[in-house]
Amino acid sequence: MKVVLHAVGRSQDVLPYLAIGALVREVQNSQEAVEAVKAAARQEGALILLSEEFAAAGEYAAGALVFVSPGVRGAESVALEKTRELVTRSLGVDLIAKAGGGGRKRE
Repeated sequence: MKVVLHAVGRSQDVLPYLAIGALVREVQNSQEAVEAVKAAARQEGALILLSEEFAAAGEYAAGALVFVSPGVRGAESVALEKTRELVTRSLGVDLIAKAGGGGRKRE
């Protein structure tokens, strides 16, 4: 299967992904982000790099693999929390909190 890399977000957040061959989809608001994610997810083998500002649009990825990345303004902790959730769910241990990886500790 061929993997197609899509980058969705504001231009300053996604233009650097052109260097690695991503299909860049510049958006200005949440509705545009949802439409871009839906369109990207329709392609077989879609991998979507989604700027943290529009992380909620990842819910519309319909089976595509989505990675949330911090934007140029810096991380808002959404990406870290999502990574923490996935690691904890798959391993049963919150490795990020144990390593002192920032953010709040879960109880």
